[in-house]
Amino acid sequence: MEILAGQIKDQLEFRDGSGIHHCAIPEEELQRIWPLNEMDRERKIAQFAKEYGLHLTFYRHGMCAIFENKGVE
Repeated sequence: MEILAGQIKDQLEFRDGSGIHHCAIPEEELQRIWPLNEMDRERKIAQFAKEYGLHLTFYRHGMCAIFENKGVE
């Protein structure tokens, strides 16, 4: 999970100067940590975001999750 959090934070830091404040993680990457059939999957992804100082702004089962830094709306 730390690797994924680092990847998201790196993308957010890189994009910050471009006015893009979000990072989309495709389903293929999410499945490595949270299998599609896992119960409470969205809640677990949101909890992961919170633990790493991020905010889950969008999630669609089978598609992707979009993260932002906390405080960015």
